Amino acid sequence: MLKSNLILGIISVLMLFGLVGEPVSVSLNMPDSAQSNSEFLVEVTIRKGDVEGFARFQQKLPNGFKAVARQTANGEFSFTDQKVKIQWMKVPYDKELVVSYAIQVDPATASGSYTFDGSFSYIMDNSVQVATAGTQTLQVIADESSLNLANQQNMVIQKGDVQVNLNSVDCIRQKPYLNDNNEVIVNLLINKGSLKEFGKIQEQIPVGYRAESIKSKNSIFTYKNHIVKFLWMNLPSNAGDDNFVVSYKLIPEGEIPDEEFQIVGTFSYAESDRTKTINIAERNVDLEKDEDELLVQAPEPEPEPTAPIASYTPAPEPTYSYEPVSTPEPEPTPVVSQPSSDNTYAQSSGTTSSYSEPAYETQPTATPAPRSTRPTYQVSAEDLTDIPSPEQGVAFRVQIAAGHRLVGKNYFKRLNITDQVQVEIHNGWNKYTVGNFSEYKDARDYRVYVWNNTPIHDAFVSAYNNGMRITVQEALMIANQKWYK
Repeated sequence: MLKSNLILGIISVLMLFGLVGEPVSVSLNMPDSAQSNSEFLVEVTIRKGDVEGFARFQQKLPNGFKAVARQTANGEFSFTDQKVKIQWMKVPYDKELVVSYAIQVDPATASGSYTFDGSFSYIMDNSVQVATAGTQTLQVIADESSLNLANQQNMVIQKGDVQVNLNSVDCIRQKPYLNDNNEVIVNLLINKGSLKEFGKIQEQIPVGYRAESIKSKNSIFTYKNHIVKFLWMNLPSNAGDDNFVVSYKLIPEGEIPDEEFQIVGTFSYAESDRTKTINIAERNVDLEKDEDELLVQAPEPEPEPTAPIASYTPAPEPTYSYEPVSTPEPEPTPVVSQPSSDNTYAQSSGTTSSYSEPAYETQPTATPAPRSTRPTYQVSAEDLTDIPSPEQGVAFRVQIAAGHRLVGKNYFKRLNITDQVQVEIHNGWNKYTVGNFSEYKDARDYRVYVWNNTPIHDAFVSAYNNGMRITVQEALMIANQKWYK
């Protein structure tokens, strides 16, 4: 007893003189119960002490709940795939942060107990630290009339562990991707419910492409002045056609402007002698599977009242390798530099752009010594397929270029890149990467190899989780890996 008191006394004295950092903690304040089809507030108190730099609060919500930002303490709020995320590249100076968000309870949420927790991740002493909040239990009292109505209207797309909720009438777009011929594939899912009459999809495509139909589902397909249309005087009414997929492809043509690749579309339909229009949302789902397997009725949600909230793993986002066309390739336009949302910068063939590593990283102070041989973990072109298999878990690659115009394989060969180059559409840009590493350190080493053996002096490491691009900071946290200079 005397020994314990002595230790506590010593720690108190050290904290008083600032020799021991303050402990980091996180707590949730939320009600014990809520009605379905209602809204309640969650307040999160983060006692961060001396933490500075990159940090993130995250909470996974059960199905049937949706979060809307209220107070973020200058953090970046997002809610995707049932995950609440508030992220700071540099947390505020205050030792205590209070953030809040409203949680909306879906009308279809069944009565029962639902568990909520959360975690605060941060960097300390060059390693990832996590402080967790205690589990809170919420009792939901369902409105039976709202529940019955919602059960008749809602549909669910099941893709592995991913569920995408659809409204009674809805239209979503799979994230566009490149095929082997450098054509952009666009898949659209229509959930028409009981509609039988007029329907129209209209999408504006980027300049520099022409559109061709792949699957029209008995519609009239037209393309003119960068506008794609699928038109039905009577929507499909055969059994199993309540939900169906149409698709088209975009073929590069002529000069492609140096601007963001973006598709904007709407779905219009006739209901009760009135025409209604909804925006088409873009989702990270695979719509190329057989529709009958992909879509299932969702008579009621399946809450997990006692199971712990697991971290969500997003579905793979397809990436495709570029193959040259058979015709002679013209002299390519240099790939332009561009800042992206995840603190990365693109390669310019004529100039060297300054790339800023994640907030807690620093650039090397001296140019690494040239290497006469490649690292032993080097992946050769022969080892890679033209279309990579969907990745599982965290992976790292080295981005060597980005631009709005597609360039061919010979362009990179002239830059002394002999590995298979993968190209993906991300934030409206064609981004080119090489290699595939499970360890950040290996990707870092290969980035240095590219610096020393090619004219590309601003290559950098990019990170992915199940094929979806994320920040390097997030990948290091998910994989519990350390950063290396």
